[in-house]
Amino acid sequence: MAKAGLPIKKAEGSKNPVPVKIVHDDAPPKVDKSYEEREKRYRAEDALRDIERAEGHKKNKELMRDVKKVAKEKINTMKKIC
Repeated sequence: MAKAGLPIKKAEGSKNPVPVKIVHDDAPPKVDKSYEEREKRYRAEDALRDIERAEGHKKNKELMRDVKKVAKEKINTMKKIC
């Protein structure tokens, strides 16, 4: 039996109506300041890891040769398209 006040929607493929609750997301969820601070720190740490990885890649001469080769291939592909 449906609770009073809930709209009734008939389920597809079913003969019995099913009560549904309609949820409105008009206002964005509130985010506390500590969450924002943790998120900001996480983004900074993640960016630092990216920079450290890039520096490691730059020092690897064999890898950089392969990177340049792939970059040239992509440039040539783009020249054909554009």
